[in-house]
Amino acid sequence: MKIRNAIFSTLVVMTLVSGAELFAKARSVSPFGPTGLMGTLSKKGAKVTQVAKGSPADGKIKKGDEIIGLGSHSFKGNVRESIAAAIDEAETKKASGKLTVTLKGGKKVDLQLKVLGEYSKTTPYDCPKSDLIIHRAAEYLSDQIKHSLDPKNRKSRGRFNSGATHSALLGLMATGEQKYIDLVAKVIQGSAMMAPNVEEIDAQLKGEKPMGYVGWYWGYHCILLGEYFLLTGDESVLPALKVYAVSLAKGQDAGGMWGHRMAVGGRLPGYAQMNQSSLSSFMGMLMAQKCGIDDPDLQKGIEKTYAYYSTYIGEGAFNYGVHGPNKKAFNNNGTSGSGTMCMALADNQEGVKFFSRLSSAAHGSLEQGHASNFFNPLWTPLGANLCGPEVTQQFFKKSQWFNTTTRLWDGSFSRNTKESGKEGSQTGVALLSYCLPRKALMITGRFADSSLWLKGDQATDVVQMSEIDYASKSVDELIAMFDNPFPQVRGPAVWGLRTRGDDFIPKLVEMLESGSQRQKISVMEYFGYKCPPEQAHPQIDKIGAILRNVKEDVKLRVKAASTLSCYGEMAHAYYNDILQFIVDDEPGDHFRDADQSLGRSLNNLCSTPFASGLVTDKELFYKAANKLIDHKRQHGRAEGVRMLSDIPMQDFAPMAGKVMYIIKDEDRTYHSYHTWQSTIGPAIEVLAGLNIKEGLPYAAGIIDREGGKWGFKVRMLCAALPKYGGNAKESLAKIKTDKRLKDIEKSRFGGIWRKMVKAIDGDPSPKKLISLEDALNNGAE
Repeated sequence: MKIRNAIFSTLVVMTLVSGAELFAKARSVSPFGPTGLMGTLSKKGAKVTQVAKGSPADGKIKKGDEIIGLGSHSFKGNVRESIAAAIDEAETKKASGKLTVTLKGGKKVDLQLKVLGEYSKTTPYDCPKSDLIIHRAAEYLSDQIKHSLDPKNRKSRGRFNSGATHSALLGLMATGEQKYIDLVAKVIQGSAMMAPNVEEIDAQLKGEKPMGYVGWYWGYHCILLGEYFLLTGDESVLPALKVYAVSLAKGQDAGGMWGHRMAVGGRLPGYAQMNQSSLSSFMGMLMAQKCGIDDPDLQKGIEKTYAYYSTYIGEGAFNYGVHGPNKKAFNNNGTSGSGTMCMALADNQEGVKFFSRLSSAAHGSLEQGHASNFFNPLWTPLGANLCGPEVTQQFFKKSQWFNTTTRLWDGSFSRNTKESGKEGSQTGVALLSYCLPRKALMITGRFADSSLWLKGDQATDVVQMSEIDYASKSVDELIAMFDNPFPQVRGPAVWGLRTRGDDFIPKLVEMLESGSQRQKISVMEYFGYKCPPEQAHPQIDKIGAILRNVKEDVKLRVKAASTLSCYGEMAHAYYNDILQFIVDDEPGDHFRDADQSLGRSLNNLCSTPFASGLVTDKELFYKAANKLIDHKRQHGRAEGVRMLSDIPMQDFAPMAGKVMYIIKDEDRTYHSYHTWQSTIGPAIEVLAGLNIKEGLPYAAGIIDREGGKWGFKVRMLCAALPKYGGNAKESLAKIKTDKRLKDIEKSRFGGIWRKMVKAIDGDPSPKKLISLEDALNNGAE
């Protein structure tokens, strides 16, 4: 049993850390709180890399010193948590601010910290220490702003740069103190943000002028101006607020999303959609609406984005892009928190309840995030706050080490060598969290719905969701989790049960027949991927009956198809049932999520339907393939193209038009479109598989196509071009002269590049290519 539990614990850890929330890990260099020290950490201590001038450590500890203990103890367990605990203890009145640092070799150095007192049991509520921290942080920002606004300051030229998020200004407003609000007003009134160039913005949205990374700015402009108006009633900000909000609505792509920039002609450039910038843009539009901005384009834009994000409720957290709900991670760089804010502004109680609870469980991942983890501590605590004061208090206790180690000696906050940067001020971010009890802003809980607040065990259970020890749970406890409202809990419970024998199988079978929707989905998850065959195979007919029952809940039928797809040939009898399910329209499935999932299940069940003899009803097969290829989302289209991977020449004619439609990629109504290697590339490979010459120039010209991400293009080129074998030699020779590819073999793409070259150069006798016209004629014959 110990071995089984150890294996299961490993699986659970892999499950929990494999999500998008773990793209970036803790920094290699960390601040050591108000000591003035920064350094690298090991399991036994820390090596000093920087000593701030004027700080408590200045002149007492030097760069290169190794710290092995703080206070009266050597480091044990988590070093940063030990550092935080020692600092918090030293800042009490009893310790008088004295912090003893033990260096390698045994030398002890006493540092004098400011006495801030102890945190109250209800921090940040009713906590004098928190109030002192707020005061010092606000004064730090106030001094920075006043210095920037000084007309004699040549560097700032009399203006304060608040970064993309304006977190310093939002943090000062969150204090609710008039002197800081007045200072923010002065910054806003003197900023370029107040005078948007409408003609230039219109030209940018039409593609007539280049635009910067406005997808990261305009939404936060709206959030700042909206919060300022709602706090002060100053109507002078409304014209600018309207310009940004309406421009965001006009700059959506066809699916209602944003990226680094606005969409032009229905599509976003480069990587395209990102949830991080999309959620702040959506929040900005909602904030403008709360401020009374009434515009038909704004209303239409809000409805379009809301329709998309509401589909995540109850399904999972946000991934980086348009990849569907993440059922493993509780959070992805703060997006569960910003999602909470959006749902609160949209008056969606279920949305607030779901995303705020995901945020509450994400206290341990505040340093994680893709590219920059700035947004995680900005939005995650604010999202958790809408679960109520008790959750906020527990969240703070869980993340207190983070706040203490990033709080510096001068009252500011920083997780690296700079307090502020292009994203904004880290001190402002901290102020927003510490000021949650003051509820001065919409994003800090003003007008929060108290009916959603959790208390007692409910609050504790939500905060501890990310810390469940599944290996210690009994079989009955794990099965009880099959009905948990969060897929992040149900998934590990399913995997945990796999290590516990099979005595409980009759109970699962009974649950499959009479359980709740969540229980039935969990049971099918259990009997699906990696389930022991002796447990899974006897359930095929029962699960197949759910798929075939058109009166059954759509989500259950979709899950049944997914489960059956794990059984391969044993479930081939259900291939046509999945085809029919795709062809049938499902009311209420606005984004055709069911079809996308069914397409994936179909191809997982059998990736070579023609060769396997499964295309017995060609009319039904082509209807399903056509419907998937017409999907607005690239993952749906990709499954439609995959269905054709082994299509024979005689069956190609009915699908030729669709294949070329995918390759030409001219449809501007698509909701996702940037990962060509899953759609355009495989479509070219269909032509290559039939030796149709028209696909060759498309394959060779991949890197010159407009839009798309460079890395995706290279991967697609290396996958598609070698399908033409020796026929691609001339094209390859030309590609090799491209200056952009001169160092390709030394890059991360070197391996796939060499494999492509070998496949092409190593084909001495390629088959003769035929034209598309000949292929259509052959098919007709």
